[in-house]
Amino acid sequence: MTDEQQLNQNGVEVFMATLYLTVQYSVVKLEGEALRIQMPTERGSGQSGQVVRVPLAQIDQVMVLGDITLTTPALHLLLERRIAVHYLSEHGRSYGTLIADPAKNAGLRLAQYALYRDPVRSFGVARQCVAGKLLNMRTGLLRYARTRDDARTLTEAAQQIRVCLRALARLTTPAQVDPADRMHGLGPLLGLEGSGSAAYYGVLHELLKGEWGFHGRVRRPPTDPINALLSFGYTVLSNQVVSLVCAVGLDPAIGVLHQPGFGKPALALDLLEAFRPVVVDSVVITMVNTGQLTPADFEETLGAYRLKDAARRQFLTKLEERLNTRVQHPVFGYQTSYRRCIELQARLFAKHAHGEIEHYVPFTVR
Repeated sequence: MTDEQQLNQNGVEVFMATLYLTVQYSVVKLEGEALRIQMPTERGSGQSGQVVRVPLAQIDQVMVLGDITLTTPALHLLLERRIAVHYLSEHGRSYGTLIADPAKNAGLRLAQYALYRDPVRSFGVARQCVAGKLLNMRTGLLRYARTRDDARTLTEAAQQIRVCLRALARLTTPAQVDPADRMHGLGPLLGLEGSGSAAYYGVLHELLKGEWGFHGRVRRPPTDPINALLSFGYTVLSNQVVSLVCAVGLDPAIGVLHQPGFGKPALALDLLEAFRPVVVDSVVITMVNTGQLTPADFEETLGAYRLKDAARRQFLTKLEERLNTRVQHPVFGYQTSYRRCIELQARLFAKHAHGEIEHYVPFTVR
């Protein structure tokens, strides 16, 4: 078994980078150089629940989904090893992240804050984040269009995104910032992002086999299964980005496209943009079109859709497989995993903040 392959042990998803804890009411304790995961006792069985041991050497971060207990000694050693612990609801809503003391990275963070305070430089990075997202959306649509006999609507949407990209290239400086401007001078930029995203999500249903009731992006709450998948996938991926941003030494709360806010990982969301279509959307389309997910894998409560437990674990498996898929990085030119590409983007941002490179270059695929 290679480092990128999965160990799946009755509800505990373990990858070289991420440990997913999804079995409700489990208890995680420290046992030597491993985490001991005690599953809950099955009601009426008279037997203790299964125990799974995961070596710490296999873990780079932990995702805790739902009502799961990590003991204090386990948390202490995870922090000592600088392994981030992300707490989410059972259905993927992020509560927060436990990260080791970042005090060693003061110099880089001061450079990051200086970049944030410089309206011209921060606008330049924000524009590149939007460009990366729109370019990858357009590339995805054109790839699918080449496999269709009638791809008119897909090519039209791709053309709309191209128009947005051309207008984006002409935006070289932020709008005059008014103290009352809630857009912080990013209004035209955000408008182009919104137009391009609307064109993309407006035809996404044509890439899906079957009738899924998807007619565009709806976030809170997701009113159909596809929006539920997208929202869950984006939340999980954003927590992955938080870990990688912190590993580089950056402050995940201070972004340039997404403005800082209470409990908001703004920089992680900035870097996430270019990876939404090539990681999460790709997994959603593949799983739906190959029948790995069906409408029966979702439950609906008061108009909001959520994945059932088994389907959620399967989706996490495929998401991790996608993150471990190798692709050529557009700047460095060598093959590496999508996960490593996210880290490289954080390092490019850090080098730009320090003034070591003139421009931040977004992640794009061909």
